[in-house]
Amino acid sequence: MGTVDDFYRGSDQIFEEFDAILSKHSKGDDIMADLKAVRTKNPRIFGLIDSIYHKEAELEDKLDSGKVKQELREKMLEFKVRFSALEEDIDLLVIGEIGLLR
Repeated sequence: MGTVDDFYRGSDQIFEEFDAILSKHSKGDDIMADLKAVRTKNPRIFGLIDSIYHKEAELEDKLDSGKVKQELREKMLEFKVRFSALEEDIDLLVIGEIGLLR
């Protein structure tokens, strides 16, 4: 699970980016361009973030089978809780892209 390791190692920068996005979101600003920029810059990390919110059981199974350390799991849970206000926007972005592919 190299992506989980990358997420953990880059978590300071990832959290900083999402803090800025959350700040804009809390002001009522459109954040889709910001989310797309994160996804474009690092699609694997963005996919993991999407899984944190929308594929929880599947992700948990992969983490278990990959014997991912507890500290890495805790960092993902911290992200999930801290940025929960962005969950719907992340989902809308992913759903919109899937719809475009059809």
